[in-house]
Amino acid sequence: MAISKAASRAADGREDDDGPSMTPGYVVPKKVGVDELLAKDADDESLRKYKEQLLGQAAKGVRAADPSDPRRVVITELRVLFHDRPGGDIVYALNTPEDIRALKSKPFVLKEKCLYRIQVSFRVQHEIVSGLKYVNKVFRAGIRVDKDEEMIGSYAPQDSSYTITIPRREWEEAPSGWLARGGYTAESSFVDDDGVTHLKYEYAFELKTDW
Repeated sequence: MAISKAASRAADGREDDDGPSMTPGYVVPKKVGVDELLAKDADDESLRKYKEQLLGQAAKGVRAADPSDPRRVVITELRVLFHDRPGGDIVYALNTPEDIRALKSKPFVLKEKCLYRIQVSFRVQHEIVSGLKYVNKVFRAGIRVDKDEEMIGSYAPQDSSYTITIPRREWEEAPSGWLARGGYTAESSFVDDDGVTHLKYEYAFELKTDW
């Protein structure tokens, strides 16, 4: 969520292509379900152990899902990590669809020049999701002013949540100045390498001179 870029783009009205980018020359691999993967080379002991380690609970028949819930990727928490915010991080527990829908109406505040990152916890259920990409789009006054995306990998179904942090290694610095201040909305989605959107949610934030 590079707000410094968003602020500059808001000034001149620039926008990028709306969909996730495609890597030139990349061929989407054939999708393989948990059962099919486990059945392959079943007589190879070393390969069996490797697949059990890779698939975790799914290798033991645990799919960690309500059969009536068709979702494969379920968000469980959104956390805004700060380097030096009084009061620590901001945490949104997203245990129900109502929590997710209400997220946009509960904006958080970024202080100018603060260091922050976004951390998302999510659960995978039913089947493997492969080639997941995190796509985040930022809007100001209804106009999209920035888009960031990052490949986050493939995940097997399990009871416990996976956690990703964006950016993964460094801190993002919020910009400063009157041009950047104000309210923003954002839309995040998890898209696989087939272009299927498994998860989408919206949130809001404000850039101010103080917390």
